Amino acid sequence: MNHETYLTTPTEIRWVVSLSANCFHAADAMRRGRRLANPSLARVLDEPVGRLQETVLSHGLDENLFWSHLVPLSAGIENNTRLVELALAKTIGPGGRATAMVGSLAGRVADVEAAVRRELPELVEQLAAGAEPMAARWHESGPALLQMIVARTDPRLAASRADVILVPAVSGGDGMAHLLYNTVWIEAVETDPEPRLPEVARLAWLIAQLNIDLPALSETIPRDRLPLVARAALLPAALDAAAEIQPYGADRPTISLALEHWRVAGPDRVDLADVLSTWWRSHLEMEPAWNVSLAALDRMIHA
Repeated sequence: MNHETYLTTPTEIRWVVSLSANCFHAADAMRRGRRLANPSLARVLDEPVGRLQETVLSHGLDENLFWSHLVPLSAGIENNTRLVELALAKTIGPGGRATAMVGSLAGRVADVEAAVRRELPELVEQLAAGAEPMAARWHESGPALLQMIVARTDPRLAASRADVILVPAVSGGDGMAHLLYNTVWIEAVETDPEPRLPEVARLAWLIAQLNIDLPALSETIPRDRLPLVARAALLPAALDAAAEIQPYGADRPTISLALEHWRVAGPDRVDLADVLSTWWRSHLEMEPAWNVSLAALDRMIHA
């Protein structure tokens, strides 16, 4: 690659199991119309999540933006009032308007947690026990996969640390990177839902996205478009790295499969699998600097 040489160090992973994160990950999935794999959890959350979502909308908040802060923040903040204060500050900024919303939203947030605590008191203990296989698989092959991803892209993508929030497999496998918080969450599934897409590769793909917001790598890409560009750009690199542990790489069929199972969707008019196949071949053949290649992908997706 035509870039300077940078020293990389193994990413320090902090594994996080949190009742609040479990609740609001499931709640976020429900409000986006996902069917929860755990019918008991869906039943318990249906009414309080509906009331919380009604309150969010009644205040005129950008619901996707609010939830994008609420979910990662919930893993580290136990006080619901403080959680809502910070989520609102990130969504609309501090001030009188946010202050006026805190009470009603904090009450709805507390209702969601209380419902889960009352009906599923052993949820966190069950998740902690089920998380051990994921951590073991990461320690076995995850760091090597992550290093192979950054070797194919840019060494500066190797974050020095990352929080990995383990949440229940409410939708049979899912995950998301929160760039602002150096945090990813991933569903702790017992086995790979799709054998051609190892979950450890999904986790490496998520962690590799965390440093993509460095100005030297992505300053030309509009902030609102960067999350999609990050997910798309690192996907073929993760698939090529995963070919070291299973016989599939970043060909078009596997890219298409990963877009579906890793829940990456581009604009309606764009065939994202074709775009990524073409772009990735060009990236490997021409070896441009990563920021140049990333800007090219952004233009191809949003042309």
